[in-house]
Amino acid sequence: MRLVLALVLSSAATAWAHPEGFHARFVFTLTKTSVTGLLVLDVDSGERCELLRAGADANHDGVLSRPERATLLAKLSSFLTKPLKLGISSSPLPLTVTESKLNLRNDDSVSRTGLSVALLFEVKHPHEVSPGMHFEVETVTPDQSPLRLEVLQTPAPKEPPEPDFRDEVPSGKRVRVRLGALGR
Repeated sequence: MRLVLALVLSSAATAWAHPEGFHARFVFTLTKTSVTGLLVLDVDSGERCELLRAGADANHDGVLSRPERATLLAKLSSFLTKPLKLGISSSPLPLTVTESKLNLRNDDSVSRTGLSVALLFEVKHPHEVSPGMHFEVETVTPDQSPLRLEVLQTPAPKEPPEPDFRDEVPSGKRVRVRLGALGR
């Protein structure tokens, strides 16, 4: 999982739908008993990054110390987790982040350099998921930009795989993905 997190952050500098701002990408992998999610937020270089970095620079020395980087990570993480609602057929899923990573792109100063954050989580279902149920995702991105969303299903043995869901979703729109026969 750490390798996945590192790979995503190393390639996270690409922008998607608009030239400057926030770019969110969520990837969920579902099995019969769990959901694993990777939430990534890239912030383009510019005034936003400078303001975010300056807000975390508590001692105003122009350099982000380890505790100040942790503050910045918490702020960016809240941009992803607070508005996020997940569910299986209208039953809400709790979101507990198991690993997080902040990429300052080799610049610990209060500058305009872009940055990225990635969060990894896994949720165990109290009951097994049945074919025909729905996985539901709803969130609002920090600047109302579209969300790149991917939902991958692990097929049960000897069952045809369901097609992966990959789309750019408008901010605030609820997405429902029909689930097939999932494996463990």
